[in-house]
Amino acid sequence: MKNLITALCILAIFVVSCSKKKELAEEISKQEILNNKIKDIIPVQYLDSLKKLGMEVNSNFTPPNIEGTYAIAPMVLKNTSVPNDNKIGTRYLDGKVQFNSQKSDFSINLLGQHLVRNRDTSIVTAIAGSGNDFTIYGKVRSTIGTNSAIFAIIISGVKDGAAIKNYKMGIINIDDSNGGGNFVIQGRARVAEDQDGISESIDPNTFSSNLRDSGIGMTVGKLK
Repeated sequence: MKNLITALCILAIFVVSCSKKKELAEEISKQEILNNKIKDIIPVQYLDSLKKLGMEVNSNFTPPNIEGTYAIAPMVLKNTSVPNDNKIGTRYLDGKVQFNSQKSDFSINLLGQHLVRNRDTSIVTAIAGSGNDFTIYGKVRSTIGTNSAIFAIIISGVKDGAAIKNYKMGIINIDDSNGGGNFVIQGRARVAEDQDGISESIDPNTFSSNLRDSGIGMTVGKLK
C-alpha cells in the first residue's frame, strides 16, 4: 500500500511538472510570435528612438481587449527629435481612433482620423500588454499628393472601463524614399499625448464626420 501511495505521488508530481513545462513552452512561443510581429513593424533602432523621447511601450503577450472608437483631444506635442520643431505643448488636430478585429494572434485593425494625416489605415498592426496596460504597434502610410512615407505609429495607454487613460502616441518615419521633402525626415520622431489624460469612448457612427485638413498634422515636416 505504501509503495502504491509513493508511486501515485510520483506520478502526480510528474503530471504537474509536465503541465507546467507545457504552459511555459506555450508562453515562450506566444512571446516569440509577438516579438517577431513587433520587429516586422518597427526596427529596434527606431523603437529605441521613441523610447528616448519618453514613449512608454508594453511588450507582454496578455493585452486587454481595447476594441472601440475613442476621441483623442486635446492632442499635444510631448517630445520631439525634429530639428527646429515647434515647442513642446503645441496642439495638433483633435483625432479619433478606432480599434477592431482584435485576435488572439495579437493582430488588431487600426483606423484613425488626424493621427498622422486626414485618414489613417494601418498596413500591419500588433497589440501587446498586460492587465489594463497596452501598446499598439502599427505601420501607416502617410500621403500628400503623389508623395508618401511609411511611419511606424506606437500607441500606449490604459483601458479604463469604456475609455482609455494616459493615451500617448509616437510616430517615426521609417521609409522616406518617396517623401519628396514633405514629411518629417526618416529617423526623426515625435511623441504626443492626450493632454487631459482621458480619451473617451465615442459613437463609431461619428468616426468619419467633420474631416478637415487645416491645422497641424504629426507627420508633416514643416509646421505652420
